[in-house]
Amino acid sequence: MSNFLLDGKVSRRSVLKAAGLTGAAVMVAQNPFGRAWADDKSPSSGNSGKDEWHFSHCRMCMRGECVNMYRTENGVVVEMKGVKEAPTNKGAMCPRGQSVIQNLYNPYRVKAPMKRTNPKKGLNEDPGWIEISWEEAISITSGKLKAIHDKDPRRLMFNIGFGDMNYFNTFIYHFAASFGTPNLITSNGPLCTVHFATDLVQGVFPVAVSDLVHCKYHITMGRSLGMAFGTANGHARGLTEAVQSGKLKLVDINPRNTPEASRGEWVAIKPGTDLAFLLAMSNSIIFDVRKYDVEFLQWRTNGPYLIDANGNYLRGKNGKPQVFDASDKKVKSFDDKSLKTPDLNAVVDVDGQKFKASFSLLKDHLKQYTPEWAEKITTVPAKTIKRIAKEFVDAASIGSTITLDGVTMPLRPASLVLERGAINQEDGTPADLMSKVVNMLVGNLEVPGGVLACSRGPFLSPDQDGVVQPKFEAKGHEPSYPPQHLDLTEYLIHKHTAPYLAFKAAKNPKLYGLDYEVDALFVVGGNPVTSGTEPQVIADSISSIPFVACVGYHYDEIAMLSDIVFPSNSILEKKSVNVYESDFTGFTHDTLGLCMSMYRDELPPVYNTRQAQEVMMDIAEQIGTLPILYNIINHDGVMLGEVTFSKLPDELKLDPSKKYSIKDIWDRGLKAKFGMDKGIDMLKKQGIYYYYEPKSRCYNSAMFKKGETRHPIYFERLIRSREKLEKLFVDNHVQLPEWDMEKHLRIYEPMPTWRPNNVNSVKKGQEYDLIAYNYKITYAPFKIGAVDQLPWLNEVGETFFPFYNTICMNPLTAKAKGFKDGDIITVESANGKVQGKLKTSELFHPETVAIGGSLGRMVKSLGKKPASYVHFNKLTNGKLNNIDSIGGGIIGSVPVKVYH
Repeated sequence: MSNFLLDGKVSRRSVLKAAGLTGAAVMVAQNPFGRAWADDKSPSSGNSGKDEWHFSHCRMCMRGECVNMYRTENGVVVEMKGVKEAPTNKGAMCPRGQSVIQNLYNPYRVKAPMKRTNPKKGLNEDPGWIEISWEEAISITSGKLKAIHDKDPRRLMFNIGFGDMNYFNTFIYHFAASFGTPNLITSNGPLCTVHFATDLVQGVFPVAVSDLVHCKYHITMGRSLGMAFGTANGHARGLTEAVQSGKLKLVDINPRNTPEASRGEWVAIKPGTDLAFLLAMSNSIIFDVRKYDVEFLQWRTNGPYLIDANGNYLRGKNGKPQVFDASDKKVKSFDDKSLKTPDLNAVVDVDGQKFKASFSLLKDHLKQYTPEWAEKITTVPAKTIKRIAKEFVDAASIGSTITLDGVTMPLRPASLVLERGAINQEDGTPADLMSKVVNMLVGNLEVPGGVLACSRGPFLSPDQDGVVQPKFEAKGHEPSYPPQHLDLTEYLIHKHTAPYLAFKAAKNPKLYGLDYEVDALFVVGGNPVTSGTEPQVIADSISSIPFVACVGYHYDEIAMLSDIVFPSNSILEKKSVNVYESDFTGFTHDTLGLCMSMYRDELPPVYNTRQAQEVMMDIAEQIGTLPILYNIINHDGVMLGEVTFSKLPDELKLDPSKKYSIKDIWDRGLKAKFGMDKGIDMLKKQGIYYYYEPKSRCYNSAMFKKGETRHPIYFERLIRSREKLEKLFVDNHVQLPEWDMEKHLRIYEPMPTWRPNNVNSVKKGQEYDLIAYNYKITYAPFKIGAVDQLPWLNEVGETFFPFYNTICMNPLTAKAKGFKDGDIITVESANGKVQGKLKTSELFHPETVAIGGSLGRMVKSLGKKPASYVHFNKLTNGKLNNIDSIGGGIIGSVPVKVYH
């Protein structure tokens, strides 16, 4: 195998050339082959092992949207290329996609089922592996899990991650439910808790994005629009086309001058102060620009709802929220048919009590947050905040309309979107909610040019109060005591994921109020040790669990702590169907309204490996829970993509008394979604199938008339959540490690409020006088596909990206510290420390330390190089007093000190 890697047709030079990286690095991926599949030998419609082209799609990042093909010679994969007919990547491939060949022929892969013989566990312990048969591995694991199932299913912790979700396909989530354990713990997410605000305000999961088809002015905060990511799926292409055409102005508010900022304007901001910027921008729109979309606020938000002294809605005798109608000076229900002019500035007396419209309260609240106030906190000049506010309002063209497919709707070509960098802060959820307020001031939600939900449909359906009904994390869970979930779902009722908490509770359950212990951990595609926070704490917890099994691709941290390792297929060996019908960065001409199914003609396994879903079905069958799993699929549908659940009609439902292959299940889901003639046999023949929705159906607001449903601009639902939680905590005398109830509850408020915290208060003269943060890089944005461990990507990163595996700092800051380029320095937080080579650049805010990419390992079983890379997560922590207590996010910016 090593001879092939070094001397075969797929050489180091060929992958650099195919990735477009010989001679100079490029920002936007290009089609390295420049030809469609029809120009070559026709692709296989079933992998017979012949030397030919085979259908596939990428999985070397979490997106999974790029359609590609692979070619074999003598049964060996020797070439990759993109598919020009695919609307997403249009034949382009990024360096990660090209490196999928090394993902296949990785010498550090798990190549057969393995059993641990050394009972002592630890990251530095030799497991003493012995190879066993598949039958023995499944028998041992099923026996352990069945005993737990029969005794107390809660004692199983089931952990998943992006690594083997094969892009969320089919039923991996359902394994825990069919087993009966509440402890479905996802590794992915604690550093990307970006979902709550979009669900609360727009009723969808996972995020909202910009409509780059019609947008003229886009503000991005704490996120990549594809360029920094190096994605080939059309994000960078669509953004570049919009900017180069002169149609779009891009404003990047970020502590780093990103590739996106190089195409527009960079506004350097101190990490952790995004909320202050947004409060000040809202203030400037209202009090400086003095122009906002009154009609939208009247009829499309709860801005006119009257609020009592406790912050709750004034409700009529019918229980409905009340508004003041300026046309006849009467208080009415929000849905009263006679309502003509909802008053946004109402102050009324009802039965001797004063009530104000929520928008009036919001304006009063925002008066204190002037641009001059924000300048001292964010380092963004007040005049810049005011200018951006005016440009944003001007670009929104309030009052303009557009007609699409005969449907006339508002046109608001301005948008602002936050993501991970800005949201993974202590006040990150309030910041994201404030971004929604900024957008609502110009009336741009769910309309052309504005901020769109990443899913199409009637997601704006109202609740009983006429406000958009949240359906996912903002809907939340009911608080209860004692807790049943290791990740304390009963207390963190709106959280995304909290593996950092679950593993602490697994080691000390009584400390967290749990009345059971954990007997087993089953991991599929997750790695909570390196993908979260406090990696050594997590590793110690896993080491204490009596039985650990994993479906593992290579000998990573989880594998090295396991008792049984099931070897997983590599990406090209995985059977796969994926459906794309949403965008997570920005809709372009190529992706707006697109629904596309993709198929992979899987390569026969090189080693004695198997598909994760098949392993899980075998284990479920032996435990006796497979019929339950099938019934859950019948109820929920077949998951074909991140936002695609295909509900099965009666004639396609699974028979719980039978056993199905993974392709049988996909086939039923595809037929239910696309039609009986568009199942897996069709995809085998043509690789992809897609269609476009009418453009008018891509804007969810068009599905509701004004007044039929309203976005919350005043977040009254959070008051209700706070009241429920406070009652639970007080009534049951809840005490938790590293937790303060008042601090936990204070951001559950209807209007975001600025508060100093450890990050936004960092200043010169303190022990920890700089702020460290992590950012995405092209060659290792995640650890999906083992991208941090593949030599081609390591070499490309080290050769062409000057910040790869470095600690970055502004040159003025470095000079003040006595550092120079190339010095080996230590970055230390209150939680841990890392060491690496210094790289200085004016691209970084002078009050920061920046560490790029998802690099760094805690074990040497994947080679010396990955273990030597700078591991940012060592600096972070998951203490309950140091998280976003609504979304549950780990704080991604950390106060640090630096020294030689």
